[in-house]
Amino acid sequence: MPLYDPNALLNSLRGANWSVAAKTYGSSHATLIGLLAHWWINLSPGSHSVLDGAPSHGEGNAGWCDLMLCANEVPLGVVEVEGTKPIDKLRTISAYFSSSRLILSSLEFGLLLVYAYNARGRGIAKQYPPAQTAEVLAAALHLSASHPSKTLIVLALDKVVDANPGAVRLSSLYHLGRFERIEATLLTNGQENHREVLFKSTDLNTGEE
Repeated sequence: MPLYDPNALLNSLRGANWSVAAKTYGSSHATLIGLLAHWWINLSPGSHSVLDGAPSHGEGNAGWCDLMLCANEVPLGVVEVEGTKPIDKLRTISAYFSSSRLILSSLEFGLLLVYAYNARGRGIAKQYPPAQTAEVLAAALHLSASHPSKTLIVLALDKVVDANPGAVRLSSLYHLGRFERIEATLLTNGQENHREVLFKSTDLNTGEE
């Protein structure tokens, strides 16, 4: 029987420190990995741990996830954080779920955090496409159906082009994006069970969302 109820797992993600990500500009890849490590350990500091640079899902250099989440030194979750190739990372999660390695047989869930990366368009029309596209959702549903005993959570971090980024950020196109919101989708047994917005960025100047 799984140690973590899927809905309880998703609910706990509301408490992750998303406000840190909202004040980090650029790809935020390392920040987001660290944020998820903090979230997991903070759930149960006495028993939870994180492997940063996890064991491969196969022999040799078959592939690695960004983080492996453990309880009492037993692997429970696989984490991938990605901005450009989220479907490849879903394949990595699937490879962990299918692994024949005995040390990975305890895995219960996968977590993919996909974030908006490249803005498109010109001038005032320049914006970021949604982080979770129909293609990503279809791949996630397929993964979930292929591993009915596992839980999959997809976190989609959307950005907007900031109209007033300030002089330092304006000097690089890389830093013009501003975190808008993060949405979680819970999938089990090939079905989308729940979807909700976990966090919305707050305009610190006006106090409005």
